[in-house]
Amino acid sequence: MKRKNGFVLQQVGKTAILLMVTAGVISLLISCSKKDTGSEAEPFKILYKSNVLSVPLVTIAKDRHYFEEEGLAPEYIILSSGEIEALSIGKADIMLTGIIPSLSYGAQGADVRVVGGTASGGNFVVTKPENVAELQDLQNWKGKRLGTVRLSTSEMVSRYSLTQLGLDVSLGSKDITFVEIDSYPNIIEAVRKGTTDIGFVDSAYKQSLDDLGLAILFPMTYMFPSYVCCRQTAYAVSLAERPGAFVKYFKAILRAYKDYVEDQEEVVRFLARVSSQEESFVRNYIYNTHNNANRIFNPDPDLKRVSYVYETLKRFDYVEKKGIEAQDIVDTTVYKEALDAILEQYPDEDIYKQLAVDYQANNVSL
Repeated sequence: MKRKNGFVLQQVGKTAILLMVTAGVISLLISCSKKDTGSEAEPFKILYKSNVLSVPLVTIAKDRHYFEEEGLAPEYIILSSGEIEALSIGKADIMLTGIIPSLSYGAQGADVRVVGGTASGGNFVVTKPENVAELQDLQNWKGKRLGTVRLSTSEMVSRYSLTQLGLDVSLGSKDITFVEIDSYPNIIEAVRKGTTDIGFVDSAYKQSLDDLGLAILFPMTYMFPSYVCCRQTAYAVSLAERPGAFVKYFKAILRAYKDYVEDQEEVVRFLARVSSQEESFVRNYIYNTHNNANRIFNPDPDLKRVSYVYETLKRFDYVEKKGIEAQDIVDTTVYKEALDAILEQYPDEDIYKQLAVDYQANNVSL
């Protein structure tokens, strides 16, 4: 009996030792795996507005866990206002919002840097039906009243474009009168009543234009092809201290861009679900250039077109001239590094090859 008990104890001891060794090996393997692959997720705060359709690339990357796969632990922050102020004091690492706040804060020396693109295009130029034939020629805009939201992209684009045609758009000019209006619905009403001759409105109001009997002259891209609108702006301190995190972020965004271009039907179904909109609405907003005024979602920083907007802000004294140039506010390096990494990983993907061509044209060959 003793012998039997001794045998049992001996076997139990061997089993315990074996389990301990196995556990140690597994622990060592896990430790080595974390060390070798760098799988420790890096915190990264992404700030944007609640309209997920306005930031489809982030929405896609979030849903498909591309940020996590690239090594980030994303935190999503949604604010209804004060985004640029929050970013400038480090409440987020990156923000997706309009170009004008980013450039205005950057011109003051704030800790913000434009690092990528969100959207371009997206506005219609509208008038009364009886004015269409005359006003399709921009030279016939002389003496007209233009309804715009102050410091909007459409104001800067129209000022820049009309200046290129030789029209005087300065304050008090007899060539063009800019009428500042606080919202797109009120711009529509001003055109309808005749208190302005021309208005600039977001494509989301296209149905309202039809219902009220107003006419679309053309998409604003007719005045300035592929004009930049919303940008991706970084907290400069985070960018300087953790550039690798931004490279990971843009690798995820570039993967989402490929899905946005190549997987349209699935993207429409997904965005309809998360936005609680009809698929037809989403398809028109995201993909139908006839209805969305040539809006496209492209992550390229596009220093060239950003520079045009910035020079317009300075020319008309919307920002102080402190010697800060567009190149001081726009940093294209992390986007380019992410694009190079994606191209190395997927060398045969035409979509990434095209983005590399676009990057050269938009950011280098100025």
